Amino acid sequence: MELLVLKRYRVIFKKMKMKKFIYKIQFKLTIIYLLTNIIFVMKSQIVVDMTSDEVLPFNYNETGQYYEKDIHNYLDNFTGTWEYVNGNEKFQIILTKIVKYHFVNSDLKLNFYEDGIVLRYKKFTNGNLVFESPIEDKPTFSAFDNLKLEGYMADYGRVTVDTKLPLDHILKLGVLRQGGDYFHPSCTIERLPLNLSEPPKIKFSLSLRQSIGGEYKNPAYNGLPTFSIPNNIIMTKVP
Repeated sequence: MELLVLKRYRVIFKKMKMKKFIYKIQFKLTIIYLLTNIIFVMKSQIVVDMTSDEVLPFNYNETGQYYEKDIHNYLDNFTGTWEYVNGNEKFQIILTKIVKYHFVNSDLKLNFYEDGIVLRYKKFTNGNLVFESPIEDKPTFSAFDNLKLEGYMADYGRVTVDTKLPLDHILKLGVLRQGGDYFHPSCTIERLPLNLSEPPKIKFSLSLRQSIGGEYKNPAYNGLPTFSIPNNIIMTKVP
């Protein structure tokens, strides 16, 4: 009886050792597979200068292989906090550089990596913070040199009401945006010539982007400024 029990334990022990061996092999194969894929992706990554006029394949931004890199670090010239003061009101923008953002949009079939700038803004009255825009991680600004940023932003103080299309409009959707949408004006940020006796300065400018819904002509804003934030202003960099 004791011999039979001992044999059974030996069989069980052998099976356990075999399973452990198999698990080790599977684990090692998994690690090798992951490392191989990582190395493949790294080797297949194609880095291009974001400011270059190099001719790329027509579908380069659909492959997930291309990285539009800020090789010359032009974006670094814009990062930081900039402010504009008008009486008891102060307006600040915070520009942050995002490195190698993975831009993916399945609807537009876009898949690539890029460096860029995100913009966040704050409004103060009598030194008190009255509004702070959300923190974003998707860059909406790029640069082709170290003098100008171009992109778009959200004006959170302007929200449209329902945007309706004419009955004979080609889209025939009736209401284009139920409940309205934020304004997303184009934005240009230009570095001004340096004066050694003053902090760096920029010019901040907004302009209307084309919109089939015509929300910028919405009657809800008759008599109001186009934007809820200052426009065409000179801003100074602050520590």
